[in-house]
Amino acid sequence: MRLPKLALLLALLPATVLADAPGSVFPQVSAPSSSAAPTTNFARPLVGAPPAWVDVAPLPKPPKDADGAATIDLLGDVQVKFNKDDEVTYYGVAWIIGTAEGLDSGTLKVDWDPSLEVLTIHKYRVLRDGQPINLLGDGSGIKVIQRETRMESAMLDGRLTATMQPEDLRVGDVVELSYSVVRKDPAMQGHAQYLVGPSDGATFGRFRVRMLWDKDKQVQWRTFPGILQPKLKKTAQGTELVADIYDSTAPRAPENAPRRFTVVNAVEVTEFKDWPAVSRLFAPLYAQAAALAPASPIKAEAAKIAAQTQDPRRRAELALKLVQSQVRYLFLGMNAGGFVPAAADQTWARRFGDCKGKTVLLVALLKELGIEARPVLVHTEEGDLVGARLPSMEAFDHVIVEAKIGGKSYWLDGTRLGDEQLDRLEVPNYRYGLPVSAQGSGLVALVPDPLTRPATSVTLSIDASKGLDVPAPATAEMRFSGPVASDVRQKFAGFSQAERTRELRKLWRESFDAIAPGKVATFTDPDSGDFVLTMTGTAQMEWTADLGTRWYEVDRSRLGWRFNIAREGDINTDAPFAFTYPDWWASKVTIQLPYGGKGFRLQGSEPVDRTVGDLYQFRRKVSLRDGVVTMEADTRALAPELPADRAPRARSDLLELAGAGVYIRAPSDYAPTEAEKERNRKSDEAEAKARDKARGK
Repeated sequence: MRLPKLALLLALLPATVLADAPGSVFPQVSAPSSSAAPTTNFARPLVGAPPAWVDVAPLPKPPKDADGAATIDLLGDVQVKFNKDDEVTYYGVAWIIGTAEGLDSGTLKVDWDPSLEVLTIHKYRVLRDGQPINLLGDGSGIKVIQRETRMESAMLDGRLTATMQPEDLRVGDVVELSYSVVRKDPAMQGHAQYLVGPSDGATFGRFRVRMLWDKDKQVQWRTFPGILQPKLKKTAQGTELVADIYDSTAPRAPENAPRRFTVVNAVEVTEFKDWPAVSRLFAPLYAQAAALAPASPIKAEAAKIAAQTQDPRRRAELALKLVQSQVRYLFLGMNAGGFVPAAADQTWARRFGDCKGKTVLLVALLKELGIEARPVLVHTEEGDLVGARLPSMEAFDHVIVEAKIGGKSYWLDGTRLGDEQLDRLEVPNYRYGLPVSAQGSGLVALVPDPLTRPATSVTLSIDASKGLDVPAPATAEMRFSGPVASDVRQKFAGFSQAERTRELRKLWRESFDAIAPGKVATFTDPDSGDFVLTMTGTAQMEWTADLGTRWYEVDRSRLGWRFNIAREGDINTDAPFAFTYPDWWASKVTIQLPYGGKGFRLQGSEPVDRTVGDLYQFRRKVSLRDGVVTMEADTRALAPELPADRAPRARSDLLELAGAGVYIRAPSDYAPTEAEKERNRKSDEAEAKARDKARGK
């Protein structure tokens, strides 16, 4: 649910693993009870009163520290009631339009999933000089649109947006909006789970979280560090958890910290006892989807693979290749698509699917081939947060396959491209995964081994033998291995030939300032599985005059970078700094000099072999032999996190490395080569012609 005042409310609702409709008049009805939870699509919002259990909050006084803001948040009120089979969430928000820049905030925009949710709007009005102006009416002015904002990323979620453009909004108006959503997701089987809180840095007059559940629900809860301090009380109906804050600003999380430290100012509840309970709930969904019909064409595909080889490893490779190359990726989040995978037979028939559909297709193939396999839920960006959260179905955004062959686990991802050999697959860096099994499984660690070779390596060769100031022939290669290879390969796979050429040239220009790309190409190395970009072109080297000589800084010779350790956050200020791990990148640059390198010398060419903060290892070596400068450098990550107390020293060391480039010094008596003389002659002739033309000759 995307809230209309994102600056004030942050509601983390069900994550997924994985046309303009003119307003028509419809009767004003009461908000649906839980028994009216959706059993069919509700493609328009209802209009009615809030549920009886809602405690409607009066407008508070404006916060003291919000003067001058485009909008001033008065109220953020989230109330959730967990029933036996569904949950009902009430949102009440109010804000002042403080300046002309804040006028657009008054537009009604509320999203919902019509396949699982019923949206009821209770109030949409303006208070001006204490007088209410009803903007909602009977709701006939509401337009419903399906925007599908992520279609360019091959993602369809089926969500609708109720929107209305109000007339005559003015600076100083108070906008009030309240609505509720009844959500019944059959996959959740009535289990309560929720994570909500104000956005970091939001200043508000009042913010309240109120959650209620019946006596028969065994709900556990926790608070993340920050402003919310909920209180629990027992009622005749069950339990009520409330955090209520006035005239406050939500403190901010620390920058550049691991994800587990950056979720703050939030309260989380769950009805799941542990992670095995979550695993068991997912199990029948995936088992049913992976079950094949007696005449399933997938069985025929498995038979073709089985006929080719008896080796289970090779069979798994062929099954993975089939799913990766023959079924295109398309995220499907509508019609119970959030948690429920499409059937394997259906995914194969339509030749597209999301991570869930591709996973069950791959599991079905592997099982037909006699290979043990199961789905494993992961989060691609917030893996370390998963281990800090309460058990929840919403903790994941992706699912992969664990295949066991010869007692070893292999981690297969049907949404990738080009994974040709099992031995090249690395343990994905998701930190935690949740295997899906009928018996139930706890979280398993997913931490890759240290890299044995660079994930990214770049080589550049420049032939400047004909002179410093003439375009020099250049060739270059970028080589990507492991998961990085799959990511880059997938990026370029979606381009046409013209688009691919354009993007490749752009990449080379951004990587090397002096390069003018000519021919560009990509290929997959059959021996290593690396994805390789190649380029031939020219380099217009920039030799800078200084103190009677000229110098050129060797590309990629600087090893460090500027590491910002300043933090504006107020919470978890001693959290470690997060870095990409594992990671390893390498560079090799060769430059052939004119006159066989006679008289040229190097500056800053001392070898480097240095470790910074037990975090990165830097190496560099430079030579000038037989007229060729060769610079080889690599940077290898050693750890994913840097303790905060070691950050100042690491910053200093990185800055020192960032300032230590390698320079080629030309001889003070450097004489132009024949190619440079010819270039200068042509330049002089062109200038003379331009002058003559300007004089009318």
